[in-house]
Amino acid sequence: MMPRHWKVLLDGHGECDTGAVVTNDGEVIGTWWLVEDVFYTFTPDGAERHIFLEPQLGILCSHIAEWHEGREPVQD
Repeated sequence: MMPRHWKVLLDGHGECDTGAVVTNDGEVIGTWWLVEDVFYTFTPDGAERHIFLEPQLGILCSHIAEWHEGREPVQD
């Protein structure tokens, strides 16, 4: 279970070099990667390339949360 104050979770972080990015309501919004043990990237679902590249995990998570909050809701 993810603490309420977290906005995104990097699934598998600390165990592997890549995994799903999950919002605090359980939505999978993309994939994270650890590149050369130095940089973290985030690629949204459906995108071919990453949109964020950061050396600090906290900054990456903040960018992802801001990006996700600014997206237009999907209309069904």
